Amino acid sequence: MTEASPGPATAGRPAARPRSAGFARRNAGLLWTLGTAALFAGMWGFVRHSAGLGLAGLTRDLSGESPFYDPGAPAITAIMFAHMAAGAGLTLLAPVQLIGPLRRARPRLHRGLGSTMIALGLATGAGGVVYALGRGTTGGPFMDLSSTVYGLLILLAAVETFRHGRARRWPAHRRWGLRLSVLAIASWLYRMHYVIWDLIADGAGTTPDMTGPFDRFQAWGFYLTYLALLEIWLQRERRRARAPGASRGPRPTRTGAEAARPGA
Repeated sequence: MTEASPGPATAGRPAARPRSAGFARRNAGLLWTLGTAALFAGMWGFVRHSAGLGLAGLTRDLSGESPFYDPGAPAITAIMFAHMAAGAGLTLLAPVQLIGPLRRARPRLHRGLGSTMIALGLATGAGGVVYALGRGTTGGPFMDLSSTVYGLLILLAAVETFRHGRARRWPAHRRWGLRLSVLAIASWLYRMHYVIWDLIADGAGTTPDMTGPFDRFQAWGFYLTYLALLEIWLQRERRRARAPGASRGPRPTRTGAEAARPGA
């Protein structure tokens, strides 16, 4: 018996996607929202602590309560505690800005929170750089340098996110917004790395002055690792968009206001 040639119903039809992939595509918004909510819940304790300590250091004398409080250096002390408070707000807003359905359904809210996040990013980054260069960190010059680079990257990401958004270059605006969000969340990840490391390795490679091998890795790894992973993901996203089979058909007509929405 000769094999029948594919008829019109099957000729040229792409291979069926696995059901799991179809479920993920259909429920991408829900899965993204649930994942972001879980991230938010995990960060809440850190955000509350940082905000409370930052505001306390700005409003009352914390001598003997915090190593960052120095009544003899009120300016640098105020910068450090303002950095904590602003950083808490930045970390809090980062997961909210990542919720795609909220961004699409409430573009004005997204833009308002984004502007707030950029302002907090500028304050957080500048405060961290000034403190690291002016007072120094617990881990010495090695950590001073990593903290300075971290602060500068936050400043760069905040400026670029604002600049591309203002120029309505949405793809670039989205990429820099993601970088800013990763850098914001990295401050919490820094603490979580130590929690996990204490559980699995009993704190091996850490020292009180933060100069141990694990401390050295942490000084750079807590943000550069995740930025590198993000860049790999963005590169894969670009390659998929340029692939021969990628859909480039005409998009539905949108109003001018809809077309101006970030991520629309």
